Amino acid sequence: MKQRQWAFVAATALALSLVSGCAVADDGYGYGYYMSRHPNIEAADFNAQQAIERMRAAQRANGYDMGGHAGRAIALMQQARAEMQVSAEMATR
Repeated sequence: MKQRQWAFVAATALALSLVSGCAVADDGYGYGYYMSRHPNIEAADFNAQQAIERMRAAQRANGYDMGGHAGRAIALMQQARAEMQVSAEMATR
């Protein structure tokens, strides 16, 4: 049962990663180009990345037995990071 839940979480995270990757497709300017012009968004993005790393550490520490909630939290934070990138890009134009 746990293996099936883990597979579902992994598939969901992969799908969201692909969708968020499409949302921030490269237009010739790098990620840092937009973020460097908006230090508050850049700081929020950094904090989100740290939160993702902490959630992954929590998953490892708990044997990945968190009922899928940690995986969902990570996927949502990845989606939030993609939105931050888009917001920085839109604010720059």
